[in-house]
Amino acid sequence: MAQLYETPHPFWLKRFLPNSLFGRALLILVLPMLITQALAVYFFYNQHWKDVERHLSRSLVGDIAFLEHEMKFADEKHRQEVESLAYDVLHIDIHREPNDPELGHFPSVTDDAAFITFAEQLRHAIREPFLIRRPAGENNAVLYIKLKDSVLRFDFSIKRLVNVTTEIFIWWIISSAGLLLLIATVFLRNQIRPIRKLAQAAEDFGKGHDNTDFRPQGASEVRQAGRSFLAMRERLKRMISARTDMLAAISHDLRTPLTRMRLELAMLPEQKYARPLIADVQDMERMIQEYLDFARGGGGEQPRRIPLSSFLSEIAGKYGQQGREVTLTQSSDPEVMVFQNAMRRCLYNVIDNALRYGTRCQIHVEQMANRIEILLDDNGPGIREEQRDLAMQPFKRLDPSRNMDSGGGAGLGLSIVQDIVLRHGGEIALEDSPLGGLRVRIRLPL
Repeated sequence: MAQLYETPHPFWLKRFLPNSLFGRALLILVLPMLITQALAVYFFYNQHWKDVERHLSRSLVGDIAFLEHEMKFADEKHRQEVESLAYDVLHIDIHREPNDPELGHFPSVTDDAAFITFAEQLRHAIREPFLIRRPAGENNAVLYIKLKDSVLRFDFSIKRLVNVTTEIFIWWIISSAGLLLLIATVFLRNQIRPIRKLAQAAEDFGKGHDNTDFRPQGASEVRQAGRSFLAMRERLKRMISARTDMLAAISHDLRTPLTRMRLELAMLPEQKYARPLIADVQDMERMIQEYLDFARGGGGEQPRRIPLSSFLSEIAGKYGQQGREVTLTQSSDPEVMVFQNAMRRCLYNVIDNALRYGTRCQIHVEQMANRIEILLDDNGPGIREEQRDLAMQPFKRLDPSRNMDSGGGAGLGLSIVQDIVLRHGGEIALEDSPLGGLRVRIRLPL
């Protein structure tokens, strides 16, 4: 049984890491930078920002305490001088107003984070209750100090309490991190692209497609891997060609004496003695053909995109013309890229096997998001689960035999089927059939 599985990693943290090399390389670059900058901002906020905020609050509290003291005991003329001085020098607009019931309670505290430190220091600087308000959408704040017979109103800018350079520093860190991330993404994509091309060329070669456009590119290590792949591909091609040529020569040499033997046996006067020998010769010819099919693979055939429905209907129709029960059901009619002759030989092997050990074969097609599944069910004796892996191995025969030719085959039927399916980038699995026999599940990518 040929299935692709991913071994779960023993460390749970690995499940949350990116799977691609691009994602991991980007994470290696970005994560330390983000951690460093986050720590820098945290310590900067807790030290420098807080210190600056305390100094700014202390300065403003001193100005307000001084103005409050001067306004509380000043006459009209002096009060006007204090208001003018506060506006021109301290940039604080101060007025003395009558008590306004609408102001409500003067709690001397605030929930606004920008004024918490300021309110704490102001409570220690003056004895009178006060109220802080911040009009929505404005950059000014209003401070009300309650006197015995009136209210002092102070209008001042928020900038007296907020350090603008701190916000600039934070935005600079965020901008630099984003710029670095952008540059790293562009450069990493260019470095990863040759690796992806190498992986695609290896996958194409494994499926029987000769990708002649592949050229080693990228960093020196990637180019070295690309050159090694090209050398390996040429060696494998020569090895496969040598094996195919050798078996073809052996087949030709063996078929010549076998043909003479069949002619001599046909000329014997007593055919009843010749029939067992003729059957043996036919078995030998079938085994030679199986060896050739196994060694030949797909040959020089090129893949073609075909409608799966008509392809399977043609195969089922040929068996129907012979009076054999092969039915086809499907929920969709996708187009697939296949080596047509190789896939036809693959399905013939499975269906012949099903009809040899059963009386009928059922073909069903299911389409998923990115693959299709061809299910072939028979009502034969099936294969026990512990023997299914053995059935896929070349030159292995089950006992009782469940191979392509009972008692006379070479044990290559399902091995040829598996090689063809893997050459298409698919998977094959042997399962229990609802009909009581064997189910062959073939998965092909769309």
